[in-house]
Amino acid sequence: MGIRFDPAEAAALPVLDAAHGLARLLGDRQVYANVLRRFSGYATCVEEARAQLAAGDRDTAHRTLHTLKGAAGLVSAPQLYMLAGRAEHAMERNEPVDELLAPLQTALTALLAAIAEELERNPPPPLPVEAPEDSDGAVLLQELARLLDEGNGSAVDLAARYAPLLAETMGAVPWRAVAAAVDDYDFDRALELLRPAL
Repeated sequence: MGIRFDPAEAAALPVLDAAHGLARLLGDRQVYANVLRRFSGYATCVEEARAQLAAGDRDTAHRTLHTLKGAAGLVSAPQLYMLAGRAEHAMERNEPVDELLAPLQTALTALLAAIAEELERNPPPPLPVEAPEDSDGAVLLQELARLLDEGNGSAVDLAARYAPLLAETMGAVPWRAVAAAVDDYDFDRALELLRPAL
């Protein structure tokens, strides 16, 4: 028997808990706005998972749903996080997930609208000045490693803001791999790739 979908349970959860998301990022509106903006990159995740399942590629579909759940957690989207977690769990138990994909798509669409409204209501402050020329790349790598280890969304902002210096410090090729993992919110993988440079 597959996991049943309870619409009332999902409806009881917030689509976007911006106050909690902002608090998790230490009240940094710029970082939170960046995280919200990047979430648009996950707009097709449910469609992708549906296509992957139709092609019989359950492993890739599972990864897609896991990534969507992680992104929902990072922006503090409880409804989508719960539904993506249910779908991911069903896949792990080799149960059907078709019944969960429609409500998951509905929650994703609602979240994208809520993010647009949040960014309009609370536009981020102007971008801070770039890193001073004497910034220490090794220190920044240590700070990035700490944020990744904590699962702190500020890691995404730091990686983007100081990308040229970090690439120069650890080498362009290994940095590209780290940056790609950070962009995918795969913080464990990013930390694993970063460790040799510490």
